[in-house]
Amino acid sequence: MSTSLDLYTIAPPFNDPSLYRRLVGSLQYLTFTRPDIAFSVNRVSQFMHKPTVIHFSAVKRILRYLHGTPTLGIKFRKGDTSDQRSTSDFIAFLDSNPISWSSKKQPTISRSSTEA
Repeated sequence: MSTSLDLYTIAPPFNDPSLYRRLVGSLQYLTFTRPDIAFSVNRVSQFMHKPTVIHFSAVKRILRYLHGTPTLGIKFRKGDTSDQRSTSDFIAFLDSNPISWSSKKQPTISRSSTEA
């Protein structure tokens, strides 16, 4: 996000706050694999209660950035190429909020998901 964009400027309210909240929620989910947008998404998330047209234009700017950079992000592959072991992980949610998570290498090499 451009540092020259002042999100605290007084502007008319955005006419569809529900759309704004859905888009920002989707962007929050994307930050798991696209940490490059985490700061910008955090900034626009601060205005969920009463978004303005400036806030919505910032969300559109993030979406345009994502559209223009589809090859960036964290890629999760089927197994580590160095030792061929897969990764087991979980996330526990309470009211859509992560409260616990874990990720670790499996002790054995599995050739299929039914062996894991």
